[in-house]
Amino acid sequence: MLSPDELIGQKVWLKVDRDPNYPHLEPYRVQAEITQPTSPPWFFARYQNPPQRLQSLGQWLTLYQAQYAVLTDPVIDYDFDDEEDFDEMSKDKFERL
Repeated sequence: MLSPDELIGQKVWLKVDRDPNYPHLEPYRVQAEITQPTSPPWFFARYQNPPQRLQSLGQWLTLYQAQYAVLTDPVIDYDFDDEEDFDEMSKDKFERL
């Protein structure tokens, strides 16, 4: 598994329950960054741009929950700068591919 130092700063997707009076509603899916304001095994997942209805700034995670979130539901930032744009390629370059 991942060490606590590897978890700090990771961005993950978390499911946050909506109003408990309406359990049939799907939970919010919120992006969060894992921080560690206290000593292990506790981590704090600070929400990034949460819906206005959420009253908290984040949620506390155990070491296992933080590891599970990083391994199963990480935020993937795509870098499209190094990909070739086939629309801007000349016809002869495109045919060679």
